[in-house]
Amino acid sequence: MQFHKGDKVRFLNETGSGVVTKIMGNGMMMIEVEDGFEYPYPANQLVAAEPNNEKEEEGKRRPDSVQLNAINSTIENRAAELFIPNYTDGIYIAFIPKHQQFPSAGEIELILYNHSDYDIYFAMSLKDGRDWSCIQSGSIGPRRNLKIDTLTPQAIDDWGTLKTDLLFFKHAYYEHRAPVSDQLKLRGVKFFKDATYTTDLLTGKRAYISEIEILEPSTVEKDANPFLSNDYINRMLAEKEKTMTGKKFSIPHLKNQVLEKEIDLHIEELLENWTGMTNGQLIAVQLKKVQQELDEAMSNRLQRIVFIHGVGNGRLKTEVIKILSECKGIRFQDASYQRYGYGATEVVFY
Repeated sequence: MQFHKGDKVRFLNETGSGVVTKIMGNGMMMIEVEDGFEYPYPANQLVAAEPNNEKEEEGKRRPDSVQLNAINSTIENRAAELFIPNYTDGIYIAFIPKHQQFPSAGEIELILYNHSDYDIYFAMSLKDGRDWSCIQSGSIGPRRNLKIDTLTPQAIDDWGTLKTDLLFFKHAYYEHRAPVSDQLKLRGVKFFKDATYTTDLLTGKRAYISEIEILEPSTVEKDANPFLSNDYINRMLAEKEKTMTGKKFSIPHLKNQVLEKEIDLHIEELLENWTGMTNGQLIAVQLKKVQQELDEAMSNRLQRIVFIHGVGNGRLKTEVIKILSECKGIRFQDASYQRYGYGATEVVFY
């Protein structure tokens, strides 16, 4: 059966209905469901919904431009609700406790925020042995969000590692952005602590926010805040280390007579709160941590260190490699793929 933009359809193999918003080709349709979210569906899994009355039937056959204007108007109105002035554009995961006064006392909502002008396709997966198992996928329009699940801190701990894959696009001409794949290690003990949750402008509630990708095209040199001094960065790093009871990097330990250390550069492991900071400022903090750890490793005669920078768009890894390329007395390479995937760099001192 042939469908047109604006046609109301029902899903053949599941409950629910929606409206065709785009003919994608290759037998795929973009469908907007009742809650306002859009998902791609194969045309052969859709059937025409029966109109309730003659007026609805007439509306189905209106010109595509009329139908699209109505849909776009709805999207724009929703988009305005999620625009937060001075909040860095990006894709974020928010852990929002239902009990705001005592956050650790109840369930936690996991919400994916698209605070950008891009549409995104996303897939979220959990580690299952050596493989991954997808728990949620779909698309989110610009300046919108999607509830992924409701969990207890114990259930979050059972998840282990959450991987989020992103593709960016727009329905008009747009600047290409590379796909993103980010892994977040989840520790349930963190979510049992009320201090983990702070009031955030993005959610308007007490929440724990983890960035997946910051969408700002500038470089470190262009973006860096001249007032973000080394002393300021050192203070932030020192405060972070004082407040965290457990760090994602290991304390130097003796293994086969070789001192090793593992450093996680994800920003949530370095700062308690990075609201309002630009991408350049965030990377400046991460690179400051790299230099600090290199200096300490040389002073303490460590023989091996692994920097976990994640995959993302590759920008942080590129900047880390620049620093390592200027260091003497070391060699570096991609760390073990089996253990870190493509998201870490190993440094060996000699």
